[in-house]
Amino acid sequence: MFNKIIAFFVAIINFFLGLFGLGQIGGQEYNCQTFFDMSYGTHERQVVDLFIPEGASGDLGLVLFIHGGAWIAGDKSSYEGGMNYGASNLGIATASVNYRYLSDEVDLLDILDDIDAALAVIKEKGTEVGVNIDRVLLTGDSAGGHLSLLYAYARKNTAPVTPVAVISNSGPSDLYDDNFYHNNALGDEEAISDLMSKACGQRFTYAEKAKAEAALYSVSPVAYVSADSVPTVINHGNADSIVPFSNALTLDALLTQYGVEHVLNVYNGADHDLGKDDEAKARADELLFGYIDRFLK
Repeated sequence: MFNKIIAFFVAIINFFLGLFGLGQIGGQEYNCQTFFDMSYGTHERQVVDLFIPEGASGDLGLVLFIHGGAWIAGDKSSYEGGMNYGASNLGIATASVNYRYLSDEVDLLDILDDIDAALAVIKEKGTEVGVNIDRVLLTGDSAGGHLSLLYAYARKNTAPVTPVAVISNSGPSDLYDDNFYHNNALGDEEAISDLMSKACGQRFTYAEKAKAEAALYSVSPVAYVSADSVPTVINHGNADSIVPFSNALTLDALLTQYGVEHVLNVYNGADHDLGKDDEAKARADELLFGYIDRFLK
């Protein structure tokens, strides 16, 4: 299961690095203030990188990148090129966060606490250099898309930096969706149930899934949608073999029901890595830059 997760994760990175037209660039020049590996806790994974435009002052918007990898793999360094471009050329702050991986001791609500703590450290560092980081657009791929959605919806009113928009790339939104558990490229019903047990903090087999319904919904973005939810972009392939397309449709329907501004950007024929449909990819770039202009500047 782990090797399959890594293989898909690498493919997803290749998509996401194209969003700013830049990937991770070894030895790149930074035309911005850089703060690497800022600690926000005692665990080795509780670190965050922050880039701030040179000469910035006053209120400043932030893009927070959250990496994917089924909540058990991945690293914040994936977005270094995009972070540099955003802070150096777009006049916004950018950050990328590592978080504790899922385990028998860490569930998804614990990871939301990690994001809380990381944003508090980001805001404090901003104050130190003379800026007020007062709003954040959260975005990520796969598990990072899920965490972006869940945090933006569930902690909008308590976050140290106020979420104003969210963009999910192939992110899960309904962990109870039975389509997750059948014909999944990551494994069989019991393998997915094991992963989801860690995710929600309640151990269950597939046969016992109904008993974990409340726990699974407690870590599903769809459970937190309301009329006050932030504007949302859902980028999803309709041939996704890991996160079922039904997740995107369910979230889209709920956001429509509550009158929330959003876009469902469908990648026709694309799997979890969003590797097909150049038109949808161009649309994703347009939506990202449009949200930055509208909500962060």
